[in-house]
Amino acid sequence: MKTVAIVSSVGGVGRTTFTAALASLLASRSHPVLAVECDPRNVLGLHFGLRESAREGLVTHLHDASASGDTWARAALQSDDQVLVLPWGSAPDQVGHEVDESAADGASRLDADPQWLRRLLARVDLPGNAIALIDCAPWPSAHARQAIAAADLVLGVIAPDATACATLPRLSAALVRAGKRTAFVANAVVPARPLHTDLIALLRARLGAAMLPYIVHADTGIPAALASGANFCLGSPGSQAAHDLNGVASWLSHWATGTPIDTHGGLPEGARPAPPDRATGAAR
Repeated sequence: MKTVAIVSSVGGVGRTTFTAALASLLASRSHPVLAVECDPRNVLGLHFGLRESAREGLVTHLHDASASGDTWARAALQSDDQVLVLPWGSAPDQVGHEVDESAADGASRLDADPQWLRRLLARVDLPGNAIALIDCAPWPSAHARQAIAAADLVLGVIAPDATACATLPRLSAALVRAGKRTAFVANAVVPARPLHTDLIALLRARLGAAMLPYIVHADTGIPAALASGANFCLGSPGSQAAHDLNGVASWLSHWATGTPIDTHGGLPEGARPAPPDRATGAAR
């Protein structure tokens, strides 16, 4: 099984929606897919039909190291498009009631054991062509660090806005230090906006081969599909955004199976983002 961490340096870039769409598209390409939520917001399950926060999930194992494999079976759900979804769940207190994890010691528990998620995913028995996608809280959270440590590939999602671009060099430098194979994709792009086209050009100059050739166009149908519980790519297969997402899914499928990839503008074998410039902090 190959593991992909879907990360961002800020919130609000559409990372969770992007993860859910990729999971469904990879499943349609005959990959067994595990969508893992490493984010206490408990949003990923909503994209797969869950209408309230899951009680059990990854957090159950975080607070109870003796939790058995049966806990996984109870927590996981199988979506209509055959994606196995493992939610984060709700942290219990000592008498079994749910608590707000922000008031608990979840982050300190995660930082105390940096390989915790990697070990848990190693226990999942899935075929060799399976792909696990980890949706995590924005970096540099403890949840994002766990996802990155567990990943064979880190896929960064970038919105074409000034904040996302300004925080990118620190994330890029952290991934270089971690020695992780990395790719980036721009999401929610409106080419008619000059700022968006300028920022995409800047990202390509900074990231070089690590910037995938695909950009995912903004589409008002994506949030509408979530609100109605529909699969956007299936409901609007002819849209530009669906075409873009299919391109990213095909790239990931080729990467996971080791089949040749057209690397024109994409990520050659072993490519990583350029290290930050020592003087400016920007990626060269």
